[in-house]
Formats: sequence, structure tokens, C-alpha cells
Amino acid sequence: MTIKIQNISEVVKNNFCIGCGTCSAIDNRITIKENNYGELIADLSKASNQGLSRASKVCPFSTQKLETEIAGDLFGELEYNEKLGFYDTLLAGYSIDSRTTGSSGGVITHVLKELLEQDLVDFVIAVRQKTNDSTRGIEFSFDVTPSLDELSKFGTSFYYPVTYEEVLQFIKETPGRYAITGVPCFHKSLRLLRAEEPIFNERIKYQIGLVCGQMKSKQYFEYLLRKTGVKGTVSSASFRRKNLDGKASEYYFEAVDDNNRKHLLSNKEIGANWGMGYFKPKACDYCDDVFAETADIAVMDAWLPKYVDDGQGCSIIIIRDKSLTSLISKSTTEGHMHMENIELSEVINSQLGGLTHRHAGLSYRLSLATGDIPKKRINPSKKHTFIFKIEQIVRLILRKSSRQLLPIQRKISSGILFFEIVMMPAVTLLKIIGRVKRKVYLRNKNRNL
Repeated sequence: MTIKIQNISEVVKNNFCIGCGTCSAIDNRITIKENNYGELIADLSKASNQGLSRASKVCPFSTQKLETEIAGDLFGELEYNEKLGFYDTLLAGYSIDSRTTGSSGGVITHVLKELLEQDLVDFVIAVRQKTNDSTRGIEFSFDVTPSLDELSKFGTSFYYPVTYEEVLQFIKETPGRYAITGVPCFHKSLRLLRAEEPIFNERIKYQIGLVCGQMKSKQYFEYLLRKTGVKGTVSSASFRRKNLDGKASEYYFEAVDDNNRKHLLSNKEIGANWGMGYFKPKACDYCDDVFAETADIAVMDAWLPKYVDDGQGCSIIIIRDKSLTSLISKSTTEGHMHMENIELSEVINSQLGGLTHRHAGLSYRLSLATGDIPKKRINPSKKHTFIFKIEQIVRLILRKSSRQLLPIQRKISSGILFFEIVMMPAVTLLKIIGRVKRKVYLRNKNRNL
């Protein structure tokens, strides 16, 4: 392993760019473009040397300033845990008003609504669906709204690559107070940008974090559409259509075609593929921030037995900005939210899979890395069980293979048959590994009884 990446040019060269777009706010000659694999990456070809130097300071994968240091400068007086980062309050619950239309418990939608209603911000920035002239007719991207009525359009999860490029330009040109949503690496880049460019620090008042397992390329959307059998353009799509009669984990991907016919794909059919890392950018395999440690609040699914049976959804939240603790407490007292305190161990257990992949898994991936990689808080290690090592290797193969194979599938035929046949050996091996791990776990559990 060689830890060498120290500038944005090396990030792009080594395929670690996540397309966040903060570099474009430093130098407008840097643009964010889509590559041949449906990933968003920075085009540095027209940037000046000075622009590249400054852009390197805000890139989340080139900076030498890590999340713990950034968050420590902001929240250093709070409690600290090496997995969660800093925290003021840990809660679980849902919004009474926004639960139906929002992801999980509708907490993010509710918080954004309260910030607008209480005149704490003038604009909200989040992801929404938009029409375009692509072969599928729609895309998903960040947008700006001052309107309470429009917030429902931003209310669900979108597993699709997005960039801050356009909305940061809007912030720069439009005075006001902003609340902005994003995944962990995007919030890290925003904190770096706010330190470099005072206008963003002045205007961005709240950073609302989404706990992130991984991002996806545009190929993931195409893959889901092909799995449902949809051909041509669609009028709308939802990655997290709730199943109110089932568990919170039993949601659907839903696409509505131009004839207004709904096409559904259950999470049981796609959930395993999500965990296998299909269409995941390389950067996600080299990220160690699970809980959006630099955001003012982090919101996640409540993947715990006592919450998961409720198909309406429930969220766990980590609050770091004490004004947001007051806001949510007031909403709860007034009956607009249902919230209860939750233990630190429960927060950790709710995201145990992501933590294992981002921490233990990353330590092994770092030990295997042969090229230049970003600076990380996790140390490389090969001190893992044989089955764990094989699992990590197979996951790397699946990520790389899915990236290469879908473009071929799109050229040769409709559907997804070729893709699935070629992927089958690695997928089968990973499933066997999963069964072996469960047997080992149960055997060890029975020995301890």
C-alpha cells in the first residue's frame, strides 16, 4: 500500500473522485461530467494550476485533514465515540406529518420543513427527480427550493449519482441562509469549502447528513429498470416505495412507464445485490465515515428488531448542533414528532454491516491496495479470518465486474440475462460465504449458552 494522494489530480487519475462538485466552486473551469460507466467525475483539463491547488484543499479524498479533526474543530465539546464521532443527542422515532412521504421516519423532510417555517433558513437544498432527454427520460439531482409545498418532492431516497456543482453556484450568486443535505463525503467537502471560501460559510447554516452505505452509478438505475422489464422512457421512479403491510426492510423499487403502468421490484430481489456492491464507485470502498461525522445531524434507517417490523418506517438520528436538539424536542413536545432516547450501542448495532465494511473491511482492502490511495483513519491489516478475507476479495470483484458488464449488456440486448450469467459465479460464492458465516456464528453462539 502506498499512501500518496495529496492533490485532486491524483484523486481523479486513481479513480477516487466521487463527483461532489465542491472543486467547481473553487474554479469554475472545473466541471463535473459523466464517464462511460455512469459515474460523475471532475474534468480538470481546463483548470489553472492555482485552481487545482485550491481545489485540492476542498476535495474529500485529497485533503490531509481527516473527519475527526474537522468535526473536532466544530463539535469538540460534545461526547465522542470512535465509531459515531461527536454527538449531543441520540434519538429514534419519526415525523407524524412527513413519515408517509419521507424515507424511513420522514425525519429529514420534517427538519427541513421546520427550518423553513421557523425562518431559520431561506432555502433548502436536497435531491429530487427531474425530467431530461436521456433514454429513460428522468434523472435525479440536487435542487434548491424556498417552498414548503415543494418539500414532499424531495422526501425519499435516491440511489443515483449527484453533484453539488450547480447548487453551489446558486449559493454563490444568491444571498440567503441555506440548509443542505448530503452523504458523509459530501459534507466533508462542504466543511473544507466553507473554510476556504467565506461566502459559503456565511450562507450555509445547516448541514443535514444521510448515513451512507454506499453510492451508486447511473448504471444501478438502468439495472433496476431492466430487472423490472421497463423499456424506453419512464415518467417517474422511486427507489424506496414503502410496503405499509410489511416490514420497513420490505420496500420496493417502483417505476411508472409512459402508459402509467407501475412496475415493482421488491427489496428481497435487489437487497442482496445492494450489499454486494453492484455499481459502487471505487471511492466508497475507501471511505471510513459511516455516520456523516462532519454534519450537524445524521439520519439513518432504524435497522433494529424493535423498529424494523413497522413498514411505515423509523429513523435513528445523531444530533451534533444543539439548536437542532431544541428544534426536534419542541416538535416532539408539540406532537409533530414521536421521538425516544436511544443507547449508543443501539445506534452502532443499527449500522453494524456498514461499520464492518467501512472499518474492518477497509483495513484489509488497504492492505491489498497496490496503487496510490487517500489518507485514511483506518490502519491496513491482514489480521482477519480466512473467510472474511475471501469475502472482501469477492466484493471487490463484484464491484469491478458490475461496472464493466452492464455497458456490454446495453450494447448486445435488452434485459439483464448476459449480465447475470457472467456475474453468477462470484455471486454464488458470496452467498456460500454468507451461509458459512451464519453457521459459524450460530455454532459459536450455542457454545456460549
